Amino acid sequence: MNSLAMHKPLRKYLALFKGDLMVVAMFSLATNVLMLAPTLYMLQLYDRVLISKNELTLYAITLITCFLFLVMAFCEWMRSVIVIKAGVRFDQLLSSKVFTLGFAHILGLENARASQKAGLTQKTMANEAMQDLTYIRQFITGNGLFAFFDMPWTLLYIAVLFILHHMLGMLAIVFCMVQFGLGVWNQRSSESPLEQVNLAGRANQRFIDSKARNIETLHVMGMIPNLYKRWQLMQQRWNQLDGDAIRIQTRNQLINKFIRYTMQSLMLAAAALLAIQGKISIGAMIASNVLIARALQPFDVIVGTWKQFVMAQQSMTRLDQLLASEQPEVETKKVSQIQGHITLKDLNVSLGNTDRPILKRINLEIHPGQILTVMGPSGSGKTTLARCLAGICPWQGGELLIDGVSASSIPHAQWAAALGYLPQDVELIEGSIADNIARFSDPSPADVIAAARSAGIHDSILRLPQGYDSRINESAAILSGGQRQLLGLARAIYRQPALLLLDEPNSHLDEHGEANLLTALLRLKQEGKAIVLVSHRSSILKITDQLLILQNGEVAHYGTRDAVVAELNHARQLLAAQAA
Repeated sequence: MNSLAMHKPLRKYLALFKGDLMVVAMFSLATNVLMLAPTLYMLQLYDRVLISKNELTLYAITLITCFLFLVMAFCEWMRSVIVIKAGVRFDQLLSSKVFTLGFAHILGLENARASQKAGLTQKTMANEAMQDLTYIRQFITGNGLFAFFDMPWTLLYIAVLFILHHMLGMLAIVFCMVQFGLGVWNQRSSESPLEQVNLAGRANQRFIDSKARNIETLHVMGMIPNLYKRWQLMQQRWNQLDGDAIRIQTRNQLINKFIRYTMQSLMLAAAALLAIQGKISIGAMIASNVLIARALQPFDVIVGTWKQFVMAQQSMTRLDQLLASEQPEVETKKVSQIQGHITLKDLNVSLGNTDRPILKRINLEIHPGQILTVMGPSGSGKTTLARCLAGICPWQGGELLIDGVSASSIPHAQWAAALGYLPQDVELIEGSIADNIARFSDPSPADVIAAARSAGIHDSILRLPQGYDSRINESAAILSGGQRQLLGLARAIYRQPALLLLDEPNSHLDEHGEANLLTALLRLKQEGKAIVLVSHRSSILKITDQLLILQNGEVAHYGTRDAVVAELNHARQLLAAQAA
């Protein structure tokens, strides 16, 4: 792959439609040649029929012209059908990749935590990738694309004007240069305002989306009026920018229309002068007006659709950046059934692209049929360790082995199927409860109910109006905090994965809920599952086999529960003795 393809990966996909574009170009050629039919008809009508007064000739040329109009309409219809189908294929070709890369960028942001400016840029890229794809498809299937295909055939109409009279041809060249200059002026005068409008509009939408996700907190804390004032200022700025852009576009279109009509009238006046002098016929005079109108039409369409062209161009730039960010696929090989034996050797994790370490030289083993509890003060790296084990957070040094095989060489789909993950903040997706438990795969009712029973939320679900078919929104408003956590636990243990990673699974549970959780974990442990718990509550130690204490990203204590607890008690006694 050459450097241009690497920096402009979208061109690689557009190149697949060369055949379609060639066919569109051929139909555009036929359409523009057939556009000469009205000119030839008028020439025959004024220069032959009206002089000879032959009705048969009139009927013949009228029928021929109507047939040519029919063929021209068919060619225009065919090229419209081709670009519409090409647009659909283009969308289908890229939609899956763009969708996946968009979410990959969001995931990368959560890991990198880079600068705010870079974060906003990538976030915009991720959230608006599908919309960018739509903008490109709409331009491909619109009149703006046809104008670019029709513009080269302006030379054909100029050539015919030269045949009528060289003065008309020279005048047509001047007029086309003026129209082209107007197009360039329109592009330069409207590009920056349109870009500012788009940026302000996307900023407004991000502001609304981010606040809508926390609407309950905003309402309770009385923050909505203050946020409205901020949004109002943003909206006023957008209105001002949009108004300026519309005024510029309207001004450009009106000036373009005035000059175009003026040039057509001047062409007619010049042709009339030549007709008075006897240098061309009356038919040629009328035909010249039709020809110059047709020659200038592509420029007029381009000016009218310039906003769509600019939006499509900006969308292509953003999609190029998104596609260029695609990482080369790491060669993976499906392994035998994953048992859940995890080994960490000198694992190191840093924050984003900086050298700030979060985890340093982590060495531990997680065995099937055992529970490892990770504890430590806030900011010690507990959640980062769980995210590393889940394959979310990349590591910069050391090894992470799954059943003795490097985690990077195992297909993600296989690892995801063998993993149950409960994050610290449980996020439920809009859909039914059954869909959420089944991870939005085809739900097996028996497995869904079994997971809900193990998590201790089955009875609570049955009390809902529609049971497992109850719909929840993004904030899971119909569920309490504890129920959301248990539902997340049910999703984690759906279909009995080999490894469970549970980050603060009991933070929102009462005594009864925590008792159900401990019972479920003991049952999973007896079934040979490897379980990693991140928790601050000492009650979880009752079922713990191994205990890891992290401090400042390093292993402070690691070993069996009783051994680590004895070390901690001994350290407390020494501190108490020193204080005394």
